[in-house]
Amino acid sequence: MSPIDHRNLTFKDLCSRLVHLRQSVYDALSHHGPCTTRELAHESGLDLLTVRPRVTELVQLGFAQCLDVDGHEGRYRALTIAEAEALFIERQRQTEQQMDLAI
Repeated sequence: MSPIDHRNLTFKDLCSRLVHLRQSVYDALSHHGPCTTRELAHESGLDLLTVRPRVTELVQLGFAQCLDVDGHEGRYRALTIAEAEALFIERQRQTEQQMDLAI
């Protein structure tokens, strides 16, 4: 998400993006993680081609984080809603500071 997206969004707006497959993968990662996307697909019964892009989206939205990378695979964990909200607030603060510096 770009800085302007963070500035204009509320956390409630961000949570509204956690639906359908994204919600399913978030729930599975919360239950089975930390793990790789391959492990998550195996443990949850979801297709790997469904899991990988959804995990990427969850990281971009701030609902998951990559803990480390071993070779070509990262280990991911789901953030709690409270952690996601704290990250959202921090990103908004950073965006406001960047916007103030640009003026």
